[in-house]
Amino acid sequence: MGFQVRGRRKEPRFLRSDGTPSFSSRVYEKPGEVEVIARRPVVTATPTTPVIDALKTMAGQGFRRLPIASPTGRLLGIVTAMDLMDYFGGGKKFDLVVNRHQFKFYAALNEMLEPIMTRDVVKAYVDETFIDVLTKMVKHNVGAIPIVTREDRVFGIITERDVVNHLAEKITGKSVDDVMSSDVVTISSESTFEEALRTMVSNGFRRLPIIDDGELKGIVVAMDIIRFLGSGKVFEYVKSDDIRDILSIKVKEVMTKDIVTISPDKDIGEAASLMRKTNRGSLLVVRDGKLAGIITERDLLIAIALE
Repeated sequence: MGFQVRGRRKEPRFLRSDGTPSFSSRVYEKPGEVEVIARRPVVTATPTTPVIDALKTMAGQGFRRLPIASPTGRLLGIVTAMDLMDYFGGGKKFDLVVNRHQFKFYAALNEMLEPIMTRDVVKAYVDETFIDVLTKMVKHNVGAIPIVTREDRVFGIITERDVVNHLAEKITGKSVDDVMSSDVVTISSESTFEEALRTMVSNGFRRLPIIDDGELKGIVVAMDIIRFLGSGKVFEYVKSDDIRDILSIKVKEVMTKDIVTISPDKDIGEAASLMRKTNRGSLLVVRDGKLAGIITERDLLIAIALE
């Protein structure tokens, strides 16, 4: 299959006995901070929105997820990049394409979001605290929290990137090596698009470094896949309306070659600043010219949770 696992993941202990994180005292919050930080207005979709329209919106706006709302604005669910990767060949949702659409790509694109979206949404109310939002992100392992009114109407959304940007100057005191993941799953540039999708979905990864003969060549991230499917580039590879034509292409056609790296001895504050400067959700950690790990927005969020 062309992928491998290297190293070992560090497992920091940051949860109290009730399963909630114990955030550092550096995370000082002000009244109404959630209302200030939440992105507004929120772009939403409905359960009947076609998949192709969601892909175009996400690709065009750079979104990794879209809240699903009723015509009155009530939160009904969320569709994420991972949901769409699952649907287009990465996991069990691909059964819809196989059984309902008989592998027909155009029919799959016109499917409604309703059977694909995640219904059990982790949300926060606009009058909750910033610490409440961070706690839910860490405890439930989600990359974004829709913010709703007490009537469950969508008010805004807060993502991991919003948190990292908001707290970038307070994230310091540890090295990248302290918080990075070193059990990096990688694939080769000759692996297929389907192999990349299945590897990412089965492991819950939004990022997959590309290595050929020990040399770092690039990375494929969830947004690369969303842009590939939603920008129109995918149609260059559609030969007979069979999605298997697309799944068989090489991942090098989709990957990002312009990678951003950092050394493991750097302070995590520098990593946060570099992520913000380059608008990246992760950095590849390189030691002596070799991939040593990866540090993500999630790792920084967990670092904030450590006292």
